[in-house]
Amino acid sequence: MMNILAILLLLLYVVFYTITFQQVLSGKIKFLLYYVAIFLPIYTVFLTITFNFLDSSLLIKFIQYSKEVVILSAFGLMLLGSKNILSKGWKVTFLDSLFISFFVLTLFFFLLPLGEAALVNKAVYLKNILLIVIFYFFGRNVQMSFSDWNKVFQVIFVVAIFATFLVSLEKILGIHFHTVVDYPNFLIKFQEQEPAGTYGLLWTFEAEGGKPRYGSFFAHPLELSSAMLIVGAAASIYLLSVKFKTNKSIYFVVFGCAILSVLFAYSRASLAAFILMMIFMAFMLQYYKILFATLIGVLFMAIYIWFFASNEIRYFAIDTLTFQNSSSITHLIDWFAAIESIINNPQGIGLAMSGNAAGVERDIAIGGENQFLVYGVQMGLLGMMIYLGLIIIGIRNGWKAYRMSVKREEGIVPFVAAATKFGLLLPLFTANAEVYIYISLISWWLIGAAETEYQRKRQSKLILST
Repeated sequence: MMNILAILLLLLYVVFYTITFQQVLSGKIKFLLYYVAIFLPIYTVFLTITFNFLDSSLLIKFIQYSKEVVILSAFGLMLLGSKNILSKGWKVTFLDSLFISFFVLTLFFFLLPLGEAALVNKAVYLKNILLIVIFYFFGRNVQMSFSDWNKVFQVIFVVAIFATFLVSLEKILGIHFHTVVDYPNFLIKFQEQEPAGTYGLLWTFEAEGGKPRYGSFFAHPLELSSAMLIVGAAASIYLLSVKFKTNKSIYFVVFGCAILSVLFAYSRASLAAFILMMIFMAFMLQYYKILFATLIGVLFMAIYIWFFASNEIRYFAIDTLTFQNSSSITHLIDWFAAIESIINNPQGIGLAMSGNAAGVERDIAIGGENQFLVYGVQMGLLGMMIYLGLIIIGIRNGWKAYRMSVKREEGIVPFVAAATKFGLLLPLFTANAEVYIYISLISWWLIGAAETEYQRKRQSKLILST
């Protein structure tokens, strides 16, 4: 039965991939967003099912690299399809320069004989950063109407609803979906990694005291909860933008799904990030009812934990805030190791020498529980500051683009871009969060689109003032 399911899923992927590739070859690069929004959330589970029931490492490798093939093909077509891409609709901005500098620096560290990582591992890490840069420039260069973006957000909402349904089922039954599809076997035989923790999966599938964390069909609970940030941001702006009560009800349900998934994923960083993102959105919207509602929600949560929750939950909350539980201590240990490395080697120690992204060997990795420090260890203070600049300038320009919008539909993409990246700040401080490829690639495309919108509005404003 499972063999048949694996074959059906594989056939569906081949059809979906073929359609995507055909659309890309015809110049419709925007179809990559549908590919990312639909396939990448189920990517790890899809590989697991395919490997376990068809038992072909070669097939898995083919699927893994198929996504890079279509992405790089689209990027090549974008470059070759324009006589001068730098003058096609936009000029090089400060943010563009930061992205170009970040990639050039990464390429320099790839070529530099520095660090213990193998050349092939450095190449994999270089590819990961290249994808970030490519998706930003897709956002800058690929023109999409509000109707196009609306379809993308609808896909994101549908994926979120299905993810919440599955994670709720996991919670009710008390069974990890990853156990059902035999993820441990995939870890052992394909990734050569031993399962860990109470549930025989990975440590990310359980919280302090062995409490289960559920990941739905995402790679793991942390990726699920981080992905819900974009759902929460987009659902919020849609909820406030639509007129009819029926539509408002739909987006309220979507927003509720995002919160429910974060709760069942049991991610403290994502829950706190969700709260901070709501506060950020309240100020960006100048709609302070959101701020009031968020603070009331936090107050009720605090009252519940202090007076009505079990001692286990209460002590877990206290230990988290005081950095006394094992997870928080692990974060601190990795942070201090990374900071020590940066102090001793401010120029960096080499690519693929920190974090847990593909291409990084765990035996030689230094630090890894903070994306900023990960880049700092590898590419020095310069690399860390450039990456921080990408995020800060991206958020700032997204905020400005939204505030300069005349129509609400013009501001939806900049709003979601700025809110999502702000929300991701906390997960980036507590994890190597750029490895969550779904939310990473979509959010960087959004930042690129927001930058284009900001520059367009800025230029229009300059013309009108002269």
